Amino acid sequence: MKKVLVISYYFPPMGMGGVQRTAKFVKYLSHFGWQPYVLTVTPKMYLASDKCLLHEVETAGAKIFRTGKPDVNGAEHKVVKFKKDSNRKVLSNISQMFLVPDSKILWKNTAIELAEKIINKNGIDMLYATAPPYTDFLIARELKEKYRIPMVIDYRDSWIDCPNNFYPTPLHKNMHRKMETRVLEDADKIITINERIKELITMRYPFVSENDIAVIPQGFDPDDFNRTFAASEKPEGKMRITYSGSFLNYYTPEFFINGLKSAIEKNPEIKNNIEACFIGTFPTEYKEYIEKLGLSGNVMFTGYVEHSVCTKYLMESDVLWMMINKTERSDLHSTGKLYEYFGTGKPILACIPDGVARISLKDYGAVIMTEPNDRTAISEAILKFYDQFKAGNLPKPNSQMTSMYDRKLLTGKLADEFNLHAGVKTEELKAK
Repeated sequence: MKKVLVISYYFPPMGMGGVQRTAKFVKYLSHFGWQPYVLTVTPKMYLASDKCLLHEVETAGAKIFRTGKPDVNGAEHKVVKFKKDSNRKVLSNISQMFLVPDSKILWKNTAIELAEKIINKNGIDMLYATAPPYTDFLIARELKEKYRIPMVIDYRDSWIDCPNNFYPTPLHKNMHRKMETRVLEDADKIITINERIKELITMRYPFVSENDIAVIPQGFDPDDFNRTFAASEKPEGKMRITYSGSFLNYYTPEFFINGLKSAIEKNPEIKNNIEACFIGTFPTEYKEYIEKLGLSGNVMFTGYVEHSVCTKYLMESDVLWMMINKTERSDLHSTGKLYEYFGTGKPILACIPDGVARISLKDYGAVIMTEPNDRTAISEAILKFYDQFKAGNLPKPNSQMTSMYDRKLLTGKLADEFNLHAGVKTEELKAK
């Protein structure tokens, strides 16, 4: 098989949505004639841990190389508590004032040193870097310059327009722009998760043509949903609405909670027949708010769980809820959880502004969309889903549409780009 060096700071056993895309590509690349060699870190502290996902990529035959030394006593990396958004933002802004393009720039030299050993020993045919962090792109670019290996870069978020980026001065923004320019000039292929990010790149950098960029969206892995699950613990006869994910970057459950309260006031019957389930870390202040509204009996919290457990909760649910915070750049967001939801075949309550997520949901066929802060519309949607649940006719999605987001299919598209730029004929690989 051909060999690809996957440069990804975020990788299992780190958990949360930022590792899913890369881990699933790594899982399936060998099916398309590419052996992945993963360059990542030995995690010391992170917000979540997912050993099941690590086992999944290891079982698939991925070769994983980590900078840094594991704990001498064999201890796992420490899972740290989420900071409040306001505190996180302050710390992030201070960091971005001194570290460009991001705090992971301190990893760059160590990563390149290990990457050179991997390349020299294994004869790597392709470089693949995924960002954020954008430091991953800088590492790939330096390796390409030295070894003349083709480079494919993958934008899981925009760079200059990323809503989490902070530019204290015009000089800072200009530094980012120059870095991105050099990376784009040297990339053999650019991948983005949606058309909007592609559009922003071509608008800002005229030397990048539309043909230079391929859109490979987020997706879901059918293996996650086709396995045998333990018996359901969901109460009989109760409609469960589930949210998967954490409330970071000013995402809030407030409007959904208010909508649920309003729905119960309009139809008291549902008080004993509805349950909201939150998978992931949940803000303490909103737990107190739920108690204040008298909804404690209608809400359950799982805390953060590994991906395999998360999919079990999703499959036990009747309706799935998602929201995207309304910001200046919310049109860019195509959050990974949406495509995981597609894999379940469940109805979706999507509280989202205009943008790529709404476009993705347009043909789903089992969705009610509202603005993220419209309590009345959310309440009406909950009542409509409840009536359908009670009658046994919750809507079914368009399976032809959802099949487009199969992770294995999407990995095949990525492998096609590798083949093209490594001078490999895809037909020859398939024949083997």
